[in-house]
Amino acid sequence: MSRSPYITRLNAGFTLVEMMVVVAIMGLLLGLAMLNFRAISQKEPLEKAVSDVEGLCRRARTEAIVKSRPMDLTINSGTGQLLLSTAPHAMNSSDPETGVFTSTVQEAVVIDQTSLSPDVEMEIVIPEDIMDSETPGVVVIRFYPNGTAEPLQGLIVLPGEGVYTMILDPVTGRLNVRDGEDGL
Repeated sequence: MSRSPYITRLNAGFTLVEMMVVVAIMGLLLGLAMLNFRAISQKEPLEKAVSDVEGLCRRARTEAIVKSRPMDLTINSGTGQLLLSTAPHAMNSSDPETGVFTSTVQEAVVIDQTSLSPDVEMEIVIPEDIMDSETPGVVVIRFYPNGTAEPLQGLIVLPGEGVYTMILDPVTGRLNVRDGEDGL
């Protein structure tokens, strides 16, 4: 019985040319993956900044509803500082000895804070009427216990890499973030 040439070929394994083609294809795929990884890693500070702003807005709204007390989110666009605190409020109480009502102010208590990457810029577009006149570039956004908030529109920018538009809906108190400068 003679052996078929096909059976001999199957037992022989891969040729050197076939192996080189596979290695070349793997090299091309690895090169494309590295380019994509580089693009993703350069955009990482921008993605983290967006995540930080969204997280603090979500937490401010939740804390305001749960604690039945207004919360302030202070945004310093110059330094990239974000500060979540309780809103200061007046309390009326009577003196137990004299029975006279006195008014005291309960100071703000810092709940959370974060800093954006130095490469990331934040530009507050609207509203100018709530800008802190004493400190340019500082905006205080108040979140109320009924789930609403003061309006906010702005941009989060990583020069040369991307822009995100953020719009805080005053009715729902939720932050909407979109890729690009649409709507501003």
